[in-house]
Amino acid sequence: MMGWQHTALNLSVFAPLAGLGVWAGQDQVVLAVGAGYLIGTLYVTPDLDLPLNDAARRWGPLRFIWVPYHRLSRHRGMSHTYVLGPLIRLLYLAVLMWPLVALFRPEIDTGRAAQVLAGYLASQWLHLLADGYWPVGRRPRRTLAKRTSAP
Repeated sequence: MMGWQHTALNLSVFAPLAGLGVWAGQDQVVLAVGAGYLIGTLYVTPDLDLPLNDAARRWGPLRFIWVPYHRLSRHRGMSHTYVLGPLIRLLYLAVLMWPLVALFRPEIDTGRAAQVLAGYLASQWLHLLADGYWPVGRRPRRTLAKRTSAP
């Protein structure tokens, strides 16, 4: 899928679920999960392993921080796994943000942080499902076009 298609899919799946959550009176949960989901959909996606992608462009002048990540990552390699891919991206960001965290020492509500993490992981996993990666077993099949284009 193209980046814009992943974004459209993720947003179209989340919007009705968020509406149900708000309708059920879970506004704070929807905000926390939604924040993680939007961050994972728009800014910290499995496709950051590509030099040119929508998520990197959204970082604007800060997109340079993802250059080492995409240079060290093979597209659809480790970045397209269900556990290690998302965790590597989060650890990568954590290392970069550590000076700010150390400076400001924010108080973190672990319950809300878990909800944000759940939203982030949901966005990552939907991306992987859309690319044909299943949690266990099956890898995406190569298309006929890819097989016939090989030398």
